[in-house]
Formats: sequence, structure tokens, C-alpha cells
Amino acid sequence: MDWTAESTALREKRGLADYEPLKPFVSRRSVESSLWYEGQLITVYANREPVENSCCVWEGNLPEGVGPPPHIHHYEHELFFIIEGGITAWVEGEPFEATENSLMFMPAGRIHWFVTTAPLTRMLSFTLTARGDFPRLNDNVALFRFMGRPAEALTLPPAVEDVGIPDLAEINRVVHETLSDMPDLERLGWRRSFTEEETS
Repeated sequence: MDWTAESTALREKRGLADYEPLKPFVSRRSVESSLWYEGQLITVYANREPVENSCCVWEGNLPEGVGPPPHIHHYEHELFFIIEGGITAWVEGEPFEATENSLMFMPAGRIHWFVTTAPLTRMLSFTLTARGDFPRLNDNVALFRFMGRPAEALTLPPAVEDVGIPDLAEINRVVHETLSDMPDLERLGWRRSFTEEETS
């Protein structure tokens, strides 16, 4: 059986003769695909050209009490699958507890943030474009690349280096270029975790 020809014939029946499918691939957890960022180990599995910006998949290994500032993805749903540990997440101020073997769905267009609640939390993040007429970018690891550095091992960084952070305007610029925003960063400042009370 020529499965490529079968695929082509079925696409043509659907009026998709001009569509050229992407190439399949296997992405493995490796030092080469990983970053050290703010005391965390981030491994990028799918992003940019190989998936034509249709999604972004990364794995985070985070110590306790760590999480991003409140932010919004205007065009992308985000899903977290908790492999180990747990998080408390807030979506527009409403709290959610996500523990081991659970999935948290955060819809596009809603401000959200989280903080880890276990000594080590290992989680997968998936973003995908929410609607067909929305722009596709799904580059939600851009800030990790901007502020982090290549990992030297598949472990948490040896220590959180206090090397200072980029100007908040630069952080906002990078985030805005990914079609997201951190709406209250100037007031809140940059920290490694944000609770509900600290964002009020």
C-alpha cells in the first residue's frame, strides 16, 4: 500500500490538493533543546518552523514557589499537564488547583498566572491557536530564550543567579512580540512568583 498516495487522494477529495502536510518528527528531552531560566529547567519540544507556528510544546521543571507574572495570550489557548508536583493557577483571579496527573486549560483572551506548590513540579505546556482566523505564532518560549541561557545539564540550575533582569520595557517588548501581554508588570515589578494577594 502506498500510504502517501492514499493521503494525497483523500486530501484531494476534501478539496485540499494544494495543502502540503508537515513532516513528522520525534522530539526528545535533551540538553541541546533545554534552557536554564529563573531557576527552572525548560525543555522545548515543538515550536516555530517544524510545526508552522501551529502550537508550542515545552516542559518545565520548577522548584517550589515559582511562577510567571499575570499575563494574557490573546490568540492562544494554553494547557498545562502536571506530570509531578502541582500548581495553583489563577484565571482572571479565580483560583484552580492542578496536581499530579491533571490538566489545566487556560482559554485565550483571559489573564492568568500560577505558582508551583511542590518541592519540584514537572509540567508540560501546550499552546495552540484558538481560532482559524487568528494569527499563528505560538512562540511562548521567546521570553525563556531572551532571559535564560542554554542548560548545561538536565537538572535545575545549580543556583539561582542574581544577575539582574532586563529593563521591564524590554520584557514587555518581547512578550508583546509573541502576541501576548503582561498588563500590570510596571506596577507589580518582576519576581519569581505572584500570589493572588500580591496582584490585587
